[in-house]
Amino acid sequence: MSDAIATPQPCWPFISPARGARLSLTTFDVQRFDDSAFPFHGMALPDSLSRAVTKRRAEYLAGRLCARHALAALDIQVNALGSLPDRQVDWPTPSRGAITHAHDLAAALVGTAPDHQGLGIDAERWLTPERADYLASSILTPREQDIIDAFTPEQRARAITLTFSLKESLFKALYPLTGTRFYFHDAWVDTFDATAPAGQCTLVLARALSASWQPGTRLTGDFANMGAHALTAVMTGAIPGAA
Repeated sequence: MSDAIATPQPCWPFISPARGARLSLTTFDVQRFDDSAFPFHGMALPDSLSRAVTKRRAEYLAGRLCARHALAALDIQVNALGSLPDRQVDWPTPSRGAITHAHDLAAALVGTAPDHQGLGIDAERWLTPERADYLASSILTPREQDIIDAFTPEQRARAITLTFSLKESLFKALYPLTGTRFYFHDAWVDTFDATAPAGQCTLVLARALSASWQPGTRLTGDFANMGAHALTAVMTGAIPGAA
């Protein structure tokens, strides 16, 4: 149905200044979604999704609509956004960006060079304490585990959800710059207040991703409580060591 995806809206829940970046957010209803939504919104269903389940098609379109809306706020007009061979979004020059979706929420964060070299955005439903503790060892480094050992189960669940999401945002920001895939234990997150409605933290690389992105490189991460979801972002400016 054409109204299964709400009109994207501008949003900026983070402490870090936008510095020209734009964030657009929408909600969508998978139960009410069908493929008529693609032509209604002026986009084609890509061949790569021809066998995808309805949920994946709805996520794809909702995320692309957010990206189109955010790019328009930068005076970059596009009808559709293709995908690169590695499934990354093919952003129009000079834009950079990332898309996320979780359950019924989708968002896109975009900016332009040189103010933004890498942008990562991620939304996650808050983990339950039981689910968070089950996933903790695969998400957290020993250092991060030590930090949350004294937390209540609810505090741990919040911290683990945010750490997971922040590292997803970090990957989305740095993979297009480095071409190197990395994983949850390849970076760690410094102490932060997971109960705050919005906050910042420092992410530190634990391995080399390229000549410019070495172990010990520190980046700022932002997070915000969006009700049922955590929303995080990592925004990089100049590449370390670049002239």
